[in-house]
Amino acid sequence: MALRFAVSPLWETIAALRVLAAPGAFPVHQRWSTWAAEQLERLGEDTSLLRVLVTRPVVPEFLIPTPGVRSVGIDVEVDALAKATPERIAAAVADDPRVLEPDALPAVQRRLRDVHDAIIAPVWPRLEGVLQGDVERRGRRLVEAGGPTVLAELHPDVSFRNPVLTVNGRSVTLDERDLVLVPSAFTWPRPYLRDSPVRFALCYPAHGFGSLWERAAPTRDALARLLGGTRARLLCELESPRTVTELATRLGVTVGAVSQHLGVLRAAGLAVSRREGREVVSLRTGLGLALVQGQAP
Repeated sequence: MALRFAVSPLWETIAALRVLAAPGAFPVHQRWSTWAAEQLERLGEDTSLLRVLVTRPVVPEFLIPTPGVRSVGIDVEVDALAKATPERIAAAVADDPRVLEPDALPAVQRRLRDVHDAIIAPVWPRLEGVLQGDVERRGRRLVEAGGPTVLAELHPDVSFRNPVLTVNGRSVTLDERDLVLVPSAFTWPRPYLRDSPVRFALCYPAHGFGSLWERAAPTRDALARLLGGTRARLLCELESPRTVTELATRLGVTVGAVSQHLGVLRAAGLAVSRREGREVVSLRTGLGLALVQGQAP
């Protein structure tokens, strides 16, 4: 078994729709749910089968392919749905023949993109900071203590006794397939195990997601006293992914100074950096967000 991590905007979109289907059950997302419901209403009626599929007790496996890499774009994930064969679709949704109609899957793909653009894309920098920060945090733990310890610390409803993984009382035997850990802001309060022909995926509540929708408090002066002026301004600028050059321009300091300050913020778990093509971008983590907002981590 190979253990690794991935961040999936497709899963966040689908998990978000499941939250919106029962908003009262997820008070931690109430502020976002109110806003997101308005955005969906502006999209108009869903004439596809997307809502029907994502609100089933178990999301159809073909609708949530597990990423093969740590970070992947929504277009890549949605395009991959077209690879699902009729046999695979029928096996996942045997009780609803409508999903096998020729236009059903393309309509679901179009709706998924529209929903993502409406309710996930506007908040994605904030979401991604929390998710990538969780990956960095648990990745360090993986190096320090190993896979069994990481799994044991994920969630009270997750346990592992090699080679058996138990999630919410359901046990599976891990074989040669990868086990991909997928942090999520909308998978709460219980984790979600996905079983696909290629790899297992375990979606779990990301560390720090609870502070996502809190309104920022006027704490910049206090933050500057704690971190130093430049470092505090840098952390505030990291709400969206930015390169070192962009940050240097916005802050009026040298690229070298930004790199040095970023190193300190990363070491403290307040920021994370990742590669996008030929560039490296940085954004703040859930802990960084909580500090900017004046919340307890």
